[in-house]
Amino acid sequence: MFKKRQSNLSFLILLFVAFTVLLAACGSSTKPAPSASTQPSVSPSPSAPAATTEPSEPPAPALETTSLSIGTARDTQLSPLIVIASEEGYFKEEGLEVKIELFAAGPDVTAALGSKSIQLGSSGDIPPIIAKASGLPIEIIAQQADISGVQTLVVNPDKIKTPADLNGKKVAYVPGTVSEAFFLRIVEKYGVDATSIEPFKIGPTELVPAFQAGNIDAFVIWQPVALNGVKSGGVALLTGKESHVPGEEGPQQLIHSYSVLIGHSDFADKHPETVKAVLRALNKSVGFIQSNPDEAAAHIAKTLGQDAADIKTLIALNHYALDLTPELTGALETISKFLLDNEKIKEVPDFNTFIDTSYLKAVDPGLVTIP
Repeated sequence: MFKKRQSNLSFLILLFVAFTVLLAACGSSTKPAPSASTQPSVSPSPSAPAATTEPSEPPAPALETTSLSIGTARDTQLSPLIVIASEEGYFKEEGLEVKIELFAAGPDVTAALGSKSIQLGSSGDIPPIIAKASGLPIEIIAQQADISGVQTLVVNPDKIKTPADLNGKKVAYVPGTVSEAFFLRIVEKYGVDATSIEPFKIGPTELVPAFQAGNIDAFVIWQPVALNGVKSGGVALLTGKESHVPGEEGPQQLIHSYSVLIGHSDFADKHPETVKAVLRALNKSVGFIQSNPDEAAAHIAKTLGQDAADIKTLIALNHYALDLTPELTGALETISKFLLDNEKIKEVPDFNTFIDTSYLKAVDPGLVTIP
């Protein structure tokens, strides 16, 4: 009997223990599970220094206008950088819509600036000097090219073999341009009697027809008109950088001549960011013409209606650059004094105000080596 009770008691104890364990298990299952995102706490590590970032460049100032007209001439001295900037899309890259106006020569460009039918223009150095000396409010903004080597005296070889043979002959030039200045320089250099010469003051498009017709014996002009004169039977006796006079062949510097970018002061003063955008585009053209002469010649030939092979030959005679240098200002001052001595102007312009370096300095300070 005792053993039976003892057995029952043991059974009850085991049952109680089992029941207790079961309750504990059920109780633990009601506790919320820890969040999956919960991580054991760790001591914070020292934070790494923040990465430094370069300050971003401020946005370029807005253009005062995106549309303008630029005048130039139908030659390889004045137009190449402007034509290339248009054909290669450099103006558009700068946000500009540029209309190119083609003229016969530099005086037409300065006249258009004076009337404000164009806002900027490319000209030889003499027309703007004459215009400035006469009171036109224009300024030189940048160089375009050293064009000394293309100024040419073309002669009838049957009548003229040396500069002295110019005496008593009919000689044509374009008044108010480097054509006239080069003629006067030849007269001075070789002691020609200017009073014995019958001068013909005509436009560049009239020179070759007059020469072919025998109405003139010689003419002084730039390229490509000079080349067309040679193709018509003429001989290039002298250039601004070289003599072809029999017995005197070789390099010689008869004249320093440059093409320049000019602007009406009213426009430039009120649209400085637009002027800078034009300069950025033209500076790209400088690199293009140096690296891609064949493509550059094709662009220029297309615009001017000239043979691309001839254009490639002619652009090699010029040195294209925007630089404002002491050499440029020295040449401008020399030619101004020459014009004054020959009564083409009444006073020499003040080049401290005539040349505005601020625009080019803002684009590329390395291109400006004058105050």
